[in-house]
Amino acid sequence: MRRPFNTPPPVYDPAKGLLHSDHFQIAYVTNDLDRAVEVFRTRFGIEKFRENDSELPGGTRISTRTVWIGSTMYEIACASGPGMEAFSYYAPPDGEFVLKFHHFGYLVPDESTWAAMEREVARGGWVMHKSNDTPGYVRACFVDVPELGHLIEFILPREGLIEKFNATPVA
Repeated sequence: MRRPFNTPPPVYDPAKGLLHSDHFQIAYVTNDLDRAVEVFRTRFGIEKFRENDSELPGGTRISTRTVWIGSTMYEIACASGPGMEAFSYYAPPDGEFVLKFHHFGYLVPDESTWAAMEREVARGGWVMHKSNDTPGYVRACFVDVPELGHLIEFILPREGLIEKFNATPVA
């Protein structure tokens, strides 16, 4: 279907404010991935997800399930262990079943835009959590935006992540 309105091109200027980037992802967090996937299947008609499961040293685990619906990627994340507090805080591993909104994902096209985003985070006094830079894969971080009640994830994708995004199923 052709949209009945003109969609503006993506904006890449976080120096104007944190929301001035290309929003592409809606992410949820859970403490029971199988149950969360079943909710997405039975209630929202999502049949197929890209699965990504990682076990890291020290008992850290993170699993994600992703799918494209139109131009939006939906992600379900389940994480536990040291360094995963940005996830487990919202969905305690030993608590009752949780499936709730966690963050919006924004694409960052290059290093100079990343630097502008970091300056805006510092200028605004926001807290940056869980920053990582994996050569050949991704540069990413979470920023806590209490005014909005959720996190924002900034992602500068590199070859490895671009390959995974391109292999993500379309619903």
